[in-house]
Amino acid sequence: MGLDTTHSLAILDALAPRPGWETDVALFSSYSVDLVAVAAIVEALAGEGGDHERMRKASLARACERMRDRFRVVCQAGRVAVPSSGASTLVIADRWIREVHHDGNQRSWHAKLALVRYRSMDVSESNGEWRLWIGSRNLTRDTSWDSALVAIGTPSKPANSIDRCIARAGAVLADKAALSGWPPSKVEGELGRLHWSWPEDIQEIVSFSMWPDAQPATGFPKAPRGLRHLVAVSPFVNGSVAKKLSKWGQTVNRQLLTTHSTLSDLGTHGAKPLTGFSSLHQLDIPAGVEDPDVDHDETGDDQMVEVHRGLHAKLLWARSTSGDELWLGSANLTERAWNGSNTEAVVHARVVPHVGEGLLDGLVNGLATEVPHDTLTTDHPDEDPAERSLDRLRNRIAARWDARLKRVEDTSILRCGTKVAPLLVTDNADLSVRLLGQTGWVSWRPGLTAVELPVTRLHYQTELLELKVRSTENSDLAASWIARAIMDPPLDVARDRAVLARLMGPRAFLIWLRTLLGEISGEVDDDIWPERPNGQVRQIRGASRNGPAMTWNSPTLENVLRAWMRNPTTVLQVDRALDTWAREIRAGVAIDADEEERRAVQELDHFENAWKVIREGLHLGSTVS
Repeated sequence: MGLDTTHSLAILDALAPRPGWETDVALFSSYSVDLVAVAAIVEALAGEGGDHERMRKASLARACERMRDRFRVVCQAGRVAVPSSGASTLVIADRWIREVHHDGNQRSWHAKLALVRYRSMDVSESNGEWRLWIGSRNLTRDTSWDSALVAIGTPSKPANSIDRCIARAGAVLADKAALSGWPPSKVEGELGRLHWSWPEDIQEIVSFSMWPDAQPATGFPKAPRGLRHLVAVSPFVNGSVAKKLSKWGQTVNRQLLTTHSTLSDLGTHGAKPLTGFSSLHQLDIPAGVEDPDVDHDETGDDQMVEVHRGLHAKLLWARSTSGDELWLGSANLTERAWNGSNTEAVVHARVVPHVGEGLLDGLVNGLATEVPHDTLTTDHPDEDPAERSLDRLRNRIAARWDARLKRVEDTSILRCGTKVAPLLVTDNADLSVRLLGQTGWVSWRPGLTAVELPVTRLHYQTELLELKVRSTENSDLAASWIARAIMDPPLDVARDRAVLARLMGPRAFLIWLRTLLGEISGEVDDDIWPERPNGQVRQIRGASRNGPAMTWNSPTLENVLRAWMRNPTTVLQVDRALDTWAREIRAGVAIDADEEERRAVQELDHFENAWKVIREGLHLGSTVS
């Protein structure tokens, strides 16, 4: 259920297709997004790479190609983090991200869930399978303690009320995702014919809610009758909700797990909302994070590694005379989360006893620190008004953002325009903008609704822009994020292939071809992505400055014919790979490519010429569709 998992990669393992199946469509919802983490999800959904902690260039390129028009993430505008590296590849993330432009000063798109459809590679298997993931985790590399549930959906009639609630939530997500081929009516229709099987720890699903878009907010839960024990877990708790929980039941053991700063705030609250709790416990989030949705990897290593272990789980567990209940999802213990201001997703379930016992032993008593009531003090720094003002400005710009990118005819200029000026003369801030992955910033002056950006080469073109606001009152205060601007005319598959061909490169491409034919196994010689911040790239195993690396030599004719006799499908895969990638791989080689890469291009040229003879001899032209 996510409470006993000690790493942050559980979502990748939970949603990767099982052997013999492939991902048909994947719709995700998150508050904040880290594009490197999203790339890892794309790779996992495509069934590429066995090591989710280390992405490799060729497998990521193939994953992006395979998941085109099958994957989308819906998130809160203004909460897509700028990657510290890998930006030249992540320009393709404009295919993945769709923002909801709520004004974060009043409300946010905060739901965390995923709906993924799989189909069997066995043509005799006609029915697909869906998985639902719901929890507290954002699509970032933050490794704070989170909570989640996964359910399996299979065709069944008639669907019950819980199933229909999930179907309606899927329709809302599909509407925001706007994924070609998967309109809301199709998604809701498919989900409406499913019955969901939950983990064996779940005795009964009482309700599934996604509000306010799918249905009205349910309001804060009511205390179960005969309540004996309550555990409330959330990094954010406001006074009114804490007061409600402190009055749940009469003779009740009430425990609260939150962060140090939240306890400090509640401990000095005039209404004294903590007096009804038997014990208080804390797990901290990183200093300076206003929402525990970490946007970057502070270690400087852009792989899927542990950043810190804070608190991000959001749940209520209650034991009463009638059994144990659990409320789990994206909602913090705040009024804004439960009154319908935010879009949240929460599941209410009856659970077996060891769920609560695991929560108590593993998290509350095992990892958290108990804080006596009489030691609560306000010892965290007061909020900086200028910092708060800058964050409010970021939220306002993100909420009003409706930018379009259009090339000025007969020029090398992209005009980025909005209906409303992003920055006002009264904002006490500077705004700069650039295409993701570029180096030079362009100032967006107050009151203007358009700015001109330089046109870049095809493999750098993107709908994703980096925005940066900097306070004019305190130059040390700045905020950066990524926003999407719709391109006119739209970017097509040629841009995608140009980006991915440069990512894969000729060496990894030749390794992949040999892997398809069974000449070699694994991808240990493929470069890790993203490259380390210092620019170092791991040496290709077997490479020599005096000669080509044997691993990325082109496939031999003998092995092609052996593969054809053993399994003709593998040869057809090579034929499709050459048709899809070879020209773009060659065009994507940089002018200043090193000697090994130039030799790899020569190997690719040699193999392509030989392949023309192989195609004719094996009559592949009439076989490949």
